[in-house]
This record gives sequence, structure tokens and C-alpha cells, in this order.
Amino acid sequence: MRLGQLFGFGLLALPLGISACHTPTKEAEPSELFRSALDEVMLRQPKANKLKADDLEKRPRIVLNLTLDGCIELAMSHNRTILFDRLSAEVAAANVVGSRAPLDFRIGANIGYSRSEKPVGTSFFGDNRSKEITAVTTFGINAVLPFETGTTVTLDGAFVRNDSNSPFQNFEFFPESTLTVRQHLLNGFGFVPNLGGVWMAQNDKTIADLQVDASRNTQAYNVAIAYWNLVEAAEELQLFQEEKSLAEEALKLAQSRLDAGIGTKLEVLAQQAASKNSDVSIIQAENTRRARRDELLHVIHPDLVIGYALFKDYEVEIVPMTLADSARASSDQPTVLEEVKAALRRRPEIAQARKRIENAGINIEMSEYGLLPTLDLEAQFGVNGSGKQADDALDSFNEFKNLKYGFNVQFSVPLQNRAARSNLTKAEINKRNAILSARETETGIILEVAGSVRNIRSAREAVDAASEARNLQVETYTTAVQRESADLATPFEVSQARKDKTAAEINEARARINLQRARLALLKATGELGR
Repeated sequence: MRLGQLFGFGLLALPLGISACHTPTKEAEPSELFRSALDEVMLRQPKANKLKADDLEKRPRIVLNLTLDGCIELAMSHNRTILFDRLSAEVAAANVVGSRAPLDFRIGANIGYSRSEKPVGTSFFGDNRSKEITAVTTFGINAVLPFETGTTVTLDGAFVRNDSNSPFQNFEFFPESTLTVRQHLLNGFGFVPNLGGVWMAQNDKTIADLQVDASRNTQAYNVAIAYWNLVEAAEELQLFQEEKSLAEEALKLAQSRLDAGIGTKLEVLAQQAASKNSDVSIIQAENTRRARRDELLHVIHPDLVIGYALFKDYEVEIVPMTLADSARASSDQPTVLEEVKAALRRRPEIAQARKRIENAGINIEMSEYGLLPTLDLEAQFGVNGSGKQADDALDSFNEFKNLKYGFNVQFSVPLQNRAARSNLTKAEINKRNAILSARETETGIILEVAGSVRNIRSAREAVDAASEARNLQVETYTTAVQRESADLATPFEVSQARKDKTAAEINEARARINLQRARLALLKATGELGR
């Protein structure tokens, strides 16, 4: 019984413990990022729209008047895809520095001490030693200087003190220095094997910088598309609201006709149904507009989205200030050839492809050196000194009495050299792959430009056709209303004409915005966005 009570108490305490450990979302979220984002966008707003983060508890609705150019400008600083690519470019710059590490000048020092004791192997008359004791203390410095030609210069200096109880030791101090020059004569000789990694790292940095330009172009296009999607959703909502107003007027007219005894209950019911259908369209259009707004917020300044986790009833309304009729100018009759030439000249993807081919060529040259035998020439020149006292040893060293010099040639060749042959084969395949990728990139850009040119022409024709259709539907609706007033048309015919008019107006708005999308697609295809 007692065990059951404890178990029940544990079940009761568990949710209380969890709730006690839970940190409120408002305290956990990085509100400083949101505050900075809000302050930045408020700098672009009129005085009536300005709002501080501290005021959002009382008035959580934010109204932002944004132009297309303003949205693109915000995205260039805060779009996360661009920020990621900028970080990659910084990493590539760091890799350039690291690629020169094999050419770094290196200096070092060492100090050591050793002592040995062993029984006396050979003694003579008067030698009272029971052990041979030798203690060696070493102080040394060294410097290594590699060159881009495959030459390595090494300087070693040491000062040795040898303490021994042997009566035959004449000297105690030994200074010495050695200059060693090592030169690769075959494998490793020249600039390619020693600087090839640096050149490739520099090209990788250029590729990363070009990727930032490519991302700016792509993300500017994404911002513009999200902007026009919001404009389209807002215009559709406005047209549905206008249709709702007309439906309410028709309902009032049907009700007045029923009250006057010249209408029927069926007419009133039909107009009520039409009004409710308009409500459904408005609800759907409002939801679409909110979704388009969040999409635009995410691409221009994602830190503003944090507000949804910070404030109750948080709401952002974006009022587009750039209309379809006043969008950025572009010719509606572009020429494919001229636009393709511009795209191949401007698009960063083309320059990236060239750099990748260049890197593949460098890799082949470096791999070819791996097939060569190793032939190294090493020359040494050294000076030694010795003395009973330190000063005597240094004097002996300075007088260049004890010299050592010589040279050494080392030769080796791997009989099968499988690793080098494999690396060369892979490098050649990578270059063919880079060439094919460049051709595919070029083909894709040409197709993108050609498609954009066709879409502009088609969109222009669609705008003209949609405008004519809208004018005809407006005239049809006006005629239907007049015929209904003369009892020559039914309310159903008027309602249907009203819906057709709204649909035609929506089609015209979509056609105009599609024309802007087509123009933007051409600007993206030619690499003009995000500059």
C-alpha cells in the first residue's frame, strides 16, 4: 500500500518537476538578434510606422513599407545563404595562408644533458678511479629556410661541454656550426611541385568569392520572386474584397426587391450564398498573403521571424511599395544572342568553371612530378672548435682551424610507383570532368537565357490578352447589372458575371506580375541581380 502511494505521488510530481525546469521561450530565445533586426528595418520606415521592441507587448503588430530594392538590399546583408558562402570564402582565404606553410622559415633551439657511469675497463699505475664518469651538456640552435625552387637551407649551431674524469681528455668545450644546402634535382624541383598547392588554394579562394557573387545573384532573384508573390497575393485579396462589396450590394438590392414585393426569396438566398463564397475566397487569400509575407521575411531578414517566439499575437504586415507597372525597367523585346553574350561574360559560374579547369591542370602537372625518380644533392660546410676552457674553444672556432665539408647525392626510384600513376590518372580524369562540367554550365546558362527571353515575349502577349479579357468582363458585368435592373437578367447571371469579372481581374494582375517575374528571370540569367 505504501509503495503504491509513493508511486502515485511520483506520477503527480513528475509533470510539476518538468514544468519547474522549463525555461520560458521568451527568456531562451536570442532576443538581441531580433531587436537589432527590428531597429535596422525601422530606420527605413516613416515616422508613423516606427516601433521599438519594448513596445511590442502592447502593440505587437508591425507595419513595414518596403520597396523591392530595399528588400534586396536587406537580403544582401542578412540572407543566410549569402552569409554561409561568405564564411566559406573566409575559410578559403585561410587555406591560402595555410598552403604556404611548407615554405615557412623555421627556427628552433635545444638543450640536453646526459651522464653515464661504468666500471673502469683499463687502468694504469696510479689510476685510482673505480668508475668512468662522463657528463655531456648540449646547447643548440637551428634554422630551416625552404625556397620555392625546392631548395632547403639548414643552419645548425651547438655548444657542447663534455665533463669526464678520464685523465686522457684534453678538451672540455666543443662549439660547432654546420650549413647544409639540399636541392631536389628531379622530383620536387621547380615552382610547380612547391607552389602548386598555393596556386590551387588561391584559385579555390577565387571560386569561393565568385560563389558569393553567384549566391547574391540567386538570392536577389529569390527575394524578388518572394516580393512579387506577396504583391500578387495582396492584389488577389483586394480583388476578392471588392467582389465581397459588390456581393453585399447585390444582397441589399435583392432584399429590397423582396421587401417591395417584386423579388423572390430565392434571389435573396442566392445572393447570400454568393456573399459567403466571397468570405471563403477572402479567408484563403488572406492565408496565402500571410504565407507569402513569411517567405519574404525569411529571405530578407530571418531574424525578424524570431518575434513569433517572443511576443504573443506577434504580426508583421509588409506593404509592397513597388507596383508591377513601376517595376525595374527592362526591354520586352530582348535578343537571345546579345543576352547570351552578356550572360557568358557576367555569370560567375563561368569564371568558376575556368578556375576549376585551371586547378585540374595544376594538379596534373604536380602529379607528373611524382612519376620522376628522386635525385637530391646535399652539400655541407661546418666549423668546429675545441678547448680546455670555453674561451679557448671559441677562439679555436673563430679561427676556422677545424673544418668539415662535403657533398652527398641521393637517388631512388620506385619500380612500380603505383601511387603516383594512380594520382596522375585521377588528375587527368578530374580535368576531363571539369571540362565537361564547364560545358554543361555554359549550356545551362544559354538555355536559361533563351527560356527567359521566350517567357518575356509570352508574358507580354499574355498581359495584352488578359487586359482585353478584363475589359470585356467588366463590360459584361455592367451590362448584366443594367439588364437585371430592367428585369431582363436573373441575379444568378449577375453573380456569375461578377465572379467572371473578378477572375479576369485576377488573371490580369497575375499576367502583369508574371511579366515582372520573366524580366527578373532574364536579369538573373545574365547575372545582373545582386550587384
